[in-house]
Amino acid sequence: MTVYYYYLVLINAAICFVAAGVVFWKNRHQALGPLAGAAFSILALWLVGFAHYFRPLPPPTAMAFGKFTLATGILYLPFYFHGLCAVVGRQRRQVKWITFCYLSTAFFLGLLFTGHLIIGLRRTPYLDHYVSYNRFWYPLLSLDLVTWQFFGAGLVAYEAWRSPGYKRSQLVYFIVVWSVMFLTTSWIILPIEYNINIQPFVFYFLPVNMAFLAYVMSQARLADYNVVIARVLVYVVTILAVTVFCLLFLGAAAITLPGLLDTRQVVFTVLLTAVVAMVLAVILPRLLPRAERILQERLFSRQYGYQDTLSGFVREVGHLSSLDELLQKVATTIHSQMQLMRVLILTQDPLSGDYQLQAESGLPAEEAIDQLKLTEDTATIRWLRKEKNTLVLDELRGTESTPVLGALSEELNRLKVVACVPMILDHQLVGLLALGPKASQDMFYGSDLKVLETLATEVALAVRYRRMEEQAIRNNKLVALGTIAAGVAHEIRNPLASIRTFAQLLPTKLDDPEFRDEFSKLVLQDVERITKVIQSMLSFARPATINVGNHTAEELIEEALTLVQPRLRGKSIEVTKHLPQRLTLSVDKQQILQVLLNILNNAVDALPAGGVIRITTGIQPPENKIKPAESGFAIIAIADNGPGIPAAARARLFDPFFTTKPEGTGLGLSISQKIARDHNGFIAVSSTEGLGAMFQIHLPLAETGGSDNK
Repeated sequence: MTVYYYYLVLINAAICFVAAGVVFWKNRHQALGPLAGAAFSILALWLVGFAHYFRPLPPPTAMAFGKFTLATGILYLPFYFHGLCAVVGRQRRQVKWITFCYLSTAFFLGLLFTGHLIIGLRRTPYLDHYVSYNRFWYPLLSLDLVTWQFFGAGLVAYEAWRSPGYKRSQLVYFIVVWSVMFLTTSWIILPIEYNINIQPFVFYFLPVNMAFLAYVMSQARLADYNVVIARVLVYVVTILAVTVFCLLFLGAAAITLPGLLDTRQVVFTVLLTAVVAMVLAVILPRLLPRAERILQERLFSRQYGYQDTLSGFVREVGHLSSLDELLQKVATTIHSQMQLMRVLILTQDPLSGDYQLQAESGLPAEEAIDQLKLTEDTATIRWLRKEKNTLVLDELRGTESTPVLGALSEELNRLKVVACVPMILDHQLVGLLALGPKASQDMFYGSDLKVLETLATEVALAVRYRRMEEQAIRNNKLVALGTIAAGVAHEIRNPLASIRTFAQLLPTKLDDPEFRDEFSKLVLQDVERITKVIQSMLSFARPATINVGNHTAEELIEEALTLVQPRLRGKSIEVTKHLPQRLTLSVDKQQILQVLLNILNNAVDALPAGGVIRITTGIQPPENKIKPAESGFAIIAIADNGPGIPAAARARLFDPFFTTKPEGTGLGLSISQKIARDHNGFIAVSSTEGLGAMFQIHLPLAETGGSDNK
């Protein structure tokens, strides 16, 4: 058994050495790194020395290992206390106590190596040998060891009480881990000191304790309190429930059937039950995550509430229409739900490459918005591009060098934010969410940042899609203009030829009154015709800015027909109109004109020579009958008698980039549907192969004067 413990303690020492390296590396840019690394290394050496207590050794060798073990135990203390002062940032204020701790350590080491502390060797129940202490000096040594540990823990507790956010969370974790470590090591030493017959089984748990301590001192983003507490409660409740059930069963068996189970069987049953309970405690949260969720809702309703709201908002991002509306909604939602001091959304400008403010929430009116930007060469942008991870300033105190940390602090302080969530798309930084501190001074929990990172990804996708969409609308408009331009040239050429002919004849027939009258009428008609065509083209080609106004359906239809008239004549297509009511629509004229042109051009492309296009209008009453009919939709139906649309194509008709034309872009109908939806309307299609197709454009009627009977 003693040999078994020898190897177990050596394994603990190896784990402690690994933890020393991790803690040092993660905190290498501050004093905590070397101090904590040294403390862990000395603790590992203490474990190496302690392991030899389980081996039979010659007395001189045993005494040497005994002094080595006690020396490392004493030497560990000042590095531990100094490290705690570094954790709370009180090295300078506590320099006298730190110095006194090192001096007291030197004093006791002097006593050790001059033979005043250890007076001999003795046996214990589970050790081959152990040292005997001088009972005069040993109480003072014990008092020294305990005093410095509690002094350091008190400093940590005080700093945790007065610190906000991330630092408070880390210190609270540290206090918990220190308490567990102190109790663990005490449970190892005290039974040995007082010859209590208890196996040092705590060595089984020591690796977990050391790993937990290394995690707290090296991990920047600690687990959330709510997750940890909820999970621990699930474990405890599960273990207690199974254990209580087992004890009740054993008690009932002992009462009803005396002698059924002997002592060994009872012990075996209890141990088996404990193992089953622990297994269930691990498995059940995975199978029933609802248990943890319920506990989080009950114990941490505020934090869980805003995380749940933000998670739900992620699903709504894609349904917001304009880019400006999308970004402003994101900023406002994060600001209000998480109770932050401010939220800034910066996106990369395609021309300059700088990251400029696109939306904000929480800024005072007097703050200069033009200063809230980051250039491509700033430390923040370089860090986000390199790490592709959320930047939380408090988390970088120990991992980044002083120059980098200083540059990041300066830039984030200028923006008055403490965290930046990158908007990454195809490994490129397209923007960032810059977040101010929480009003409650709490830290950004891991689950907070996970939700925000998901939201940032969705926003990045939405930004790219909106920009592609805007570019597609411009490209589609250029394609439509190119299609129209050839016909318009012919449309203008005919009246110009008439004007030219009359202008050539005018000098010879200037005195002919009948000629002058006919000339005047014809020229005015042709000029009016040319002006109308040019105005329609200019209106269609003008940059798309949302400008909702009241326009009649007849006006929009006539203007669209004017632009496609040359194509209609070229294929001898007949257009019939049935407009029984004068419908006034609340729409953006340019955008709806684009929708009509897209559908009319598709009809022209589908029809053979001599085909027919029918245009009708009507009203769809609202579903809520309490409202007047004028609150419903106007319907503009465009039907043709062409070959129709195959069923397989109808299902994807409004998908971006889906087309059945060899040279089509597949964007016309997709953009048209988006424009209709942006107006709170939609486009429906019906078709029978061989009998033609019909597109119904549903658009909102104006609030007043929605329709008049002709």
